[in-house]
Amino acid sequence: MKRLISLSLALCLVACGSGDDLTLSSKAGSTQTAPKAGEFAFTPKEFVQAFNTASRNYGKPFYMNSAEIRHGAVHDYFQQIFDTGISITASVSKDTGYITTITALVRRDGSQADRDIVFSLSKIVTAATNPNLSREKITDMVNAMLQESSPSADAKIFPQRFINHVRYALRNDSGVGYWWIANPI
Repeated sequence: MKRLISLSLALCLVACGSGDDLTLSSKAGSTQTAPKAGEFAFTPKEFVQAFNTASRNYGKPFYMNSAEIRHGAVHDYFQQIFDTGISITASVSKDTGYITTITALVRRDGSQADRDIVFSLSKIVTAATNPNLSREKITDMVNAMLQESSPSADAKIFPQRFINHVRYALRNDSGVGYWWIANPI
């Protein structure tokens, strides 16, 4: 009888162990793939968290609730509208689910207030996409790019910087407003 109980217990342990292995292997098969070239190493949910953290660190009122993915023809995307003429839009790879481009848009009346808002959003997006950069370096970079951009007319040369495999570009157009673009290179 002891042998039968021992054998049953042993079979149960083996069977239970096999079930765990199957569960672990099925979970491992469902993990997300690594980002491809031209993709940030974060998902929309991770970007939202990084953005909100950076916004709090800079003491700014911008907050993203979640990343509600919409399906587009080429890329999926999500958009957060903060106020009239102020938004963040991020393209998301259909293949991997990682973000490929982030664009902050400020288009209201073209005043100094718009430049101040794009200055704030640019710092937040840069901190979220390049968390190892110091606040001072981020502020200096964004400020220099805004200085290179003409506040009163369409900029002919778009300032851009390449830092830690991320390209940052600032576009200014009197018809569209300010665009701060971040994309991995």
